[in-house]
Parts: sequence; structure tokens; C-alpha cells
Amino acid sequence: MEATVGEHVQEQGPESRHGRAWSEAEDARLVDGVREGLALPELAARHGRSPGAIGARLARFVPQPGLAGDEALEWLRARFALDPAYSWQSVLDERRRRERGERRAGDQRTSSADGVADAAGAGEVLAEWEQVTGHALRPERREVFLARQVVHDLTAVAAPVRQAAAGRLWQDGGRLLLDDWLLECVCPGAVSLTADWSLIAERDADTVLVLRELLAVAVEEIPGQREREILFRRLGLHEEPAQTLEKVAEALGVSRERVRQLQTRAVRRMGQAAAPASRKICALLAELSCVDRVPPETGPSAAERLLDLADVLLPYVAPRQAVPLLARLAGADKIRADNLAAEAATTRLLRHESARREATRQRRIERATRRWAALEAEVNWFGTPAPAPPRAELETLREESSDGWNFGVWSCPKLGREVAYESETELRVVQLLSFAPQIAYYQEQPLAISYEFAGRQRTYYPDLLVATADGRCILIEVKPVYEMAMAVNVAKYRALEAFCRSRGWGLVATDSKRTRRLLENRSVDPHVEATLTAALDAHGKLTWPQVRTAVGSSPLDSLSLAALILKRGWAWSTRPYQLWSGMQGNHPGAPPERAAAEHRPLPGDAASGPVATGPAGGIIPSPDDIEAARTPAGGWTRDQLAAWGVPWPPPKGWRKRLITQWTTQQR
Repeated sequence: MEATVGEHVQEQGPESRHGRAWSEAEDARLVDGVREGLALPELAARHGRSPGAIGARLARFVPQPGLAGDEALEWLRARFALDPAYSWQSVLDERRRRERGERRAGDQRTSSADGVADAAGAGEVLAEWEQVTGHALRPERREVFLARQVVHDLTAVAAPVRQAAAGRLWQDGGRLLLDDWLLECVCPGAVSLTADWSLIAERDADTVLVLRELLAVAVEEIPGQREREILFRRLGLHEEPAQTLEKVAEALGVSRERVRQLQTRAVRRMGQAAAPASRKICALLAELSCVDRVPPETGPSAAERLLDLADVLLPYVAPRQAVPLLARLAGADKIRADNLAAEAATTRLLRHESARREATRQRRIERATRRWAALEAEVNWFGTPAPAPPRAELETLREESSDGWNFGVWSCPKLGREVAYESETELRVVQLLSFAPQIAYYQEQPLAISYEFAGRQRTYYPDLLVATADGRCILIEVKPVYEMAMAVNVAKYRALEAFCRSRGWGLVATDSKRTRRLLENRSVDPHVEATLTAALDAHGKLTWPQVRTAVGSSPLDSLSLAALILKRGWAWSTRPYQLWSGMQGNHPGAPPERAAAEHRPLPGDAASGPVATGPAGGIIPSPDDIEAARTPAGGWTRDQLAAWGVPWPPPKGWRKRLITQWTTQQR
């Protein structure tokens, strides 16, 4: 009897566990209200519930996933108009049965309807295993092989991806374990990841990329759709910023406490899951963080390790949220995770205090001087360098979160105030500017520049505006080098480039040591370029497993791939990994002229003077302007040539003639 009651409570749906349960009579009254044409607030008032709860309940009467709130209400109205006898009860019953089946299956990757592996698909997996390993199993061993659940999971993977993964594993280690095979299929490179702390400490690009993709895949393995959605929003996956509990609650139409509960349950499920990516990420975190053992005497403590892992895996999530989450995934209980989070917070304060003490040492200033000199040599200049706005007229335009969601602040001795930063990478650049004597002053996020991406107009806030001691102005964009090729970052960079060109300011994208030119000048294996180009021409869009499948056994590191993306003009995003051919369907940015025209002006802006125009109405550029407009591939875009009045295709000697006209006009 108790089990039956428990199942009945579970069937009521997620919304009943933090509020009043829905009865059959109340469901019928709710449907009557929909038929009457009542709006969502009117239905909420009739039933004494919130509009979010009403919208969530209506979504359970709709067979289409992803509809909630007003969308679900409009769908039901349209369906009742076409079919007054629409059986919403059967949809609700089917949803209950499906949810109950998911809960009973736990973290199994297949539903109970699949039961045993498809015989034909399992036979293909067995044949591929025998072909790669060169071993033929005896009949009794074949039966054991085909009965494995992991074999059924492998049948769901596309054959080319599966075969390429098997070849890589056999080539690297001389063995093909089924669990490793499945993991290599869903996240290439994850099997070879080792708990080598030095790679994390050095922020090895290949290790970071695979670790982040592994975490995204592990979140995808969570069986509950709403729990996945909450973690996606909280962790900032799918190219979205990390959201607070309040923002997630508002988007899903539930309470803040309910979001916290579902997040806790999702993390617990990941830690206990049998799915390959979840097992791997939890095992790696346990080894790297040392939460269940004493760390080596020569290495950092568990809290310091978790703090660095949070910077690597969740760079845009505040450490006070990221550290306990990673600790739970590593196997720590709630009390241990909270203690480690408190210790990590203390560690961050001590690190900042140590940095402030080091600022008083002359060698810190000397090191900053050398580093800035190297970085300044990488700056792109557009025309005659122009001065920066007065320091008194600069301010941070981006609004700070009211609940302290900022990453952190740095007490700058040069400016005499605290400077907000959004990642540890940005903090390193801020510290460099604070101690380099060549810098007169700087301002974080002083501009709001409009750009277009994914078919939508957005606003971007450049990281830093720098005024040098010799009177020049430079905009600095701070990103890890391998992220500079991401589609959204390319769109931002183009808008920045157009803005700096209109002002005569310098521009550099850096991770505090390396710059975007590293990608622009990096050579790539021609075979890798040819195979990826062919794959994109064939499919249009590639996932991470498809990229590794296309490359095969050829070596491919993240920096070379990013360089190839810039060179070919492809579009790329991560978490989850997607690579597009060209810009189709992505719309990563507005043309440079439009982006430059839509920026928010700085105080003291003056109208531009007259400009020289060419014979076809285009502006006659200077030699420096022509050189600065080169694309990463070394040429010039069709739009840029049109702006200069050069026809397409450009005639031979066009560059020399433009320079001659410009030189003549200067005289």
C-alpha cells in the first residue's frame, strides 16, 4: 500500500512536490477554463495558483515538448477549436507513465521498451570489434558479449563514428574495451584524459577543451529534461551566460527553492550515474581534486585544486557556486563540499593578498614592463593613433548583478579603486596593466557596442580600454586563445575592429601572454584542412565526434583547429561542440560599417571630418589602412574592396593605384 501511494505522489508531476497536488477535478476545471478562452492570469486567479504553475500544468496536456505558459495555452485553444474531443487525459497519463519509467530506470541510457539490444545492431558492433582487434570470440563468449548493455548503447551510435573511435583506441593503447569505446564515441579524447594536475595548472588547451566537452556531455546524460535545462542555465552551457537561481526560476515558472532542489538532485544523479561521460568526469574530478584523500605534500590543497578546476571547467560561474558543485561530483558529501567551498573562498582572498604584497616589489614592475612591451608589439593600429578619452569621463557601462554574481574584484594600486573582472584570465591582464609603467590608466567595460549574431542584435561590452603613457588608446579583448575562433567571439572582434578603425585606436585580443595573431599566423596540416573541408561540404555542420571522425588518426590540436577556422571563415561554438561551413544559418555579426555606427558614443565625441573618396565613390585608404584590412587568410573581403571603390574581382595592380592616389592627395 505504501509503495502505491508513493507512486501516486510521483505521478502528480514535479510541480506537486513544492505546492498543492493537482486533482483530476481541478485538471478538468482547468481545461474548462481554457475552452472558455481565459488568459493565464485569469486561470491562475481562479485556481489560486501562480501563472508559472498554471503554465507548467498546461504543458503536461500538450504532446509537443518545450511548450509552456502562453505557448501551451495557445496550442490547447487551437487544438480544442479543431477537435473538441481532444483527449488531454491520455496525454497526461502517457507523460506520467514515461516519467515513472525514467525514474525506475535511474541512470540507464535506454528505456525499458528497448529491453535487449537489437540483434542486427549488436552483430555489427561485434563484427567491428573482431575486425579491429583481430580476435574471433567463441560462441559462448559471443553470447556474453551480445548481452552487455554497453553493446546496446553502441548500436545507437552512427557506424562511422563508432568505427573511427575504435580505430583510435586500438591505435593508442592496443586494446578495445567496450566502456572506453562508448565514451570515445560520445566524447572523443576523453578516454586518454589522465589525472595529471600539471596539465590543469598550465591550462593545457587540449585538456581544457575535452574536459569542458565531457562535462557538457555528462549533463546531457541526465534523464530528467527539466533537470538538464536547469544545469544548462546555471552552468552557462550552449553559449548562454550563467544564470542565477532567480533567473532560472523566472524562466521555468517555478520557485527559487524548487530550482535549487532540482539542481541538487541533478548533481547527485550525475555523481551516481552509470553513463560513460558521467562516470569519467566524476572519476577525473575525484583524482584531480583529492577530496577523498590527502593531497601530495608538494602540491596544492584540495580547496586550491577545486578553485583551479572551477576556473578551467566553469570559467563564467562564480567560485562560490562552482566549487561545491565540483566537490559533490568528485564524491564529497554536502558538509565536506561546503567546507571546501569556504576554504576555497579563503584561498582566493589569500591569493589576492599575496598578489597585493608582491605588487610592492620592484621585480613585479620589471616583469610587467617586459610583458607589456611584448603585448604592445602585437597591437593592430588603424591609421594615425588617437588619444584616449579623459579618465574622469570613463565609467563602467555594464551593470553589476544585484546578488553578487560577479566573478570578483581586484584592488588596483594604480587606479586607487577596486576593478571588477569576469575570469581569472581577465584578472591576469588587469594585474599586468596595474603594474606596467607604460600604462597611464585603464577602464573596464567602458563601451557598449552593437553587433549581430545568430540572427539577433546584441550588445557587447569590450573588456578594457587602455590609455598609454605616450598618449595612445588601445582596446583589449581578453579571451583564451583557442576561444577567439568561436563564432560569437569572431562577431564581437569584427565589431571592435570596425569601431577602432573609425577612432584610430589600437586593438589586441589576448589571454595575457598570447594574442590572436598566433592563430592567424599558425600553419595547419594540409591533410587535416582538406579532410575537414570535405566533411563540412558534405554535412554542413559537424559535432565534436564527427570532427574527430573526419580527421581520423591525423594529429589535431585545439590551436591548429582554431587557426583553421579563422583561415577558412568557418563558424564554431562549444558546449556542445558545433562547426559550421561558412556563416550559413549563424549570422555571426553585422558588417563593420553598421557595427561601428551603432556603438554608444563616449563623452566628448566629435564629428568626423571630411574624407577622400575614390573614382567609384569609395574612400581612398592609406597604405596602413589597406594593410590593416587584410583577412586572416591574407586577402581582402568583397565588401571592403567595394567600400574603397574597387570592382570585383579586383584588377591587377589595384592596391598600388589606390596608394598612388592617396599619396597624391596628401600632397
